[in-house]
Amino acid sequence: MEKLTSGIFFGQTDQTIDLDEFIITNTEYTHEFVDWHYHENAYFTFLIAGKVSEINKNDHHKCGPGTLLFHNCQEPHYNVKPKGYTRGMHLELSEKWLLQFAGKNMAKGSFEIINPLVKSLFHQILLCTKNCDNTSMLTLHSLVLNAADQLSNRSNIKRYKNPPKWVAKLIQLLHDSPQLSHSLESLSTAIGIHPVHLSRYFPKYFGCNLGAYIKRMRLCLAAAELNAEKKSVTQIAYECGFYDQTHLIRCFKEEFQFTPRRYQRYLK
Repeated sequence: MEKLTSGIFFGQTDQTIDLDEFIITNTEYTHEFVDWHYHENAYFTFLIAGKVSEINKNDHHKCGPGTLLFHNCQEPHYNVKPKGYTRGMHLELSEKWLLQFAGKNMAKGSFEIINPLVKSLFHQILLCTKNCDNTSMLTLHSLVLNAADQLSNRSNIKRYKNPPKWVAKLIQLLHDSPQLSHSLESLSTAIGIHPVHLSRYFPKYFGCNLGAYIKRMRLCLAAAELNAEKKSVTQIAYECGFYDQTHLIRCFKEEFQFTPRRYQRYLK
């Protein structure tokens, strides 16, 4: 079985950024099939465009634009890609950093991350890789550290290893219907807790208030749709739960400092 060393991925890598304990690579995937292999370093994969499937001994991940996966080091897997343009960004973490800062609490295995607070960081990291001057490198390093710090918990729910059952129910409910307008009362009824309890404890497990979580979830979904380039900004706005195109543009610029159209042009 082939072992891939630091900074090496199958395909055509056109950018590599070395940040001491971290390596960022931007790669176009050119292989329709990659046989079983593993990587020297633990790493994140953030799919930018196209589709690819990753299969390991426990899971089968079907990835589209905006999918974020984490892979522990030495984790065997293989990949299948349909014909067409596919690109991804990788963030590798050195063994030294993992041992020093993640330690025994580091997430195990290979799995998908859906937390929009984490995914938003990767959209911002991607934008920073397109403008690598001295100032942006400091910002990039800070974003990378913030993203890597999420490994303390597999579910990415702040520090709590055994959250109550309503947390998982709420995650599924929100991500299954990101375009719906939820009320505190309707969500509380659906997951079986009191609205006051939900309002009070949501930040404890999610790291922000309910409104901020839903907003970032919708923005990450919109960014992924923009990368796919198959829909108009107006259509994306409605499908992702924004009032209209103007609402999406305003929120998108607040989060990423780019309008949706400029975001598309910048990443090409």
